[in-house]
Amino acid sequence: MTEADTIQLLRDRLTRHPGPVLSVYLSTNNAIPENQKGGYLLRLKEGLKNSGVPKALARRVLEAVEGERPKARTMILFADEDDLFEAYRLQIDLPESIRWGDPFVAPLFMALDEYERYGVVLLDGEKFRFFVASLGDIEEPLDASNPVVTSDWRELTISPSSQTPRGGADRDSFDDRVEEHVHRFYNEMGETTRKLIGQHNIRRLILAGPRERTAGFRRTLPQDVEKRVVADASIPTDASESEVLERLSQLREQIEREHEERMLDEAREKGVRGLDATLSALQEGQLYVLLMPWPVEGEVRWDDATGMAVTDLSRERSPYSGGPTRVRPLADVLLELAEKRGARVEFVRGEAAEEVLRGEFGGLAGLRRF
Repeated sequence: MTEADTIQLLRDRLTRHPGPVLSVYLSTNNAIPENQKGGYLLRLKEGLKNSGVPKALARRVLEAVEGERPKARTMILFADEDDLFEAYRLQIDLPESIRWGDPFVAPLFMALDEYERYGVVLLDGEKFRFFVASLGDIEEPLDASNPVVTSDWRELTISPSSQTPRGGADRDSFDDRVEEHVHRFYNEMGETTRKLIGQHNIRRLILAGPRERTAGFRRTLPQDVEKRVVADASIPTDASESEVLERLSQLREQIEREHEERMLDEAREKGVRGLDATLSALQEGQLYVLLMPWPVEGEVRWDDATGMAVTDLSRERSPYSGGPTRVRPLADVLLELAEKRGARVEFVRGEAAEEVLRGEFGGLAGLRRF
């Protein structure tokens, strides 16, 4: 099971876990000056003190973190006063947060969206390699395979009746045979790619290697695989995992921002926009995509009896059930409703979040199913 699978299972489990739960997202990236010489521990102590965590639980958490020698960029911890105590370390930077109450899973949703699992096919005419990358980590589930090795073939042949090498037509025949084997190789690796993206639940695929080879491979891909290709990259076939990950990180940022722009353009053309209108459409099950800025700010009222939200914070009684309402963070409510209504969440970050989603659209947007 990959780290992304583990985080997704954790997110799903915590979404249904009754509170109160301590949720900690702690920056432990040693490249950040504030984290050196135990700076992150000082922030953790202060955060636990200010969040109202029971003292015994706070001591248990501090002891666990003090025993760490962090190598990851972010440490995530969930704990309660009973049996829940789980810690995870990610090689990505997440906003720091310490919260006591309902499980705070919004950053997990954001991480899984922003660092969505990618497949990387790295190939030339002889070699095929496949990588799975997500959450700042990478793995190669297959050993590099080498079913076609044209370097062992003779470029010129010796005629039985002549001791001199022949070129010309023989060379053309050799080239034709090489391309025939390469084409067969690509067809076989296309089917292998299809199986791998199914096994690892990959929606986005990058083809890497010499440009003429990736273009040829793409033409042979099954249609359902080809439509997942989002970019081409020039990467040596003998590159290390860290080299592949570095190049992928550069591409991922560009791909994510372009994807967000397309979603926002679609919302501008035919979507629903604004907090009230979008929340209403989401609660009625009309949305298949919910566009949320990151970070998500604000609060709403929540009716536990009906599982419905009210944007008017002065409404202490629910307009749906007549019962009492309670204040909840908007992010938690939106994610819970999206999961229950079957809407896919797309987080929007950076300038697009500020200028378009918050500024032009009023903070929230969605795409209708019909």
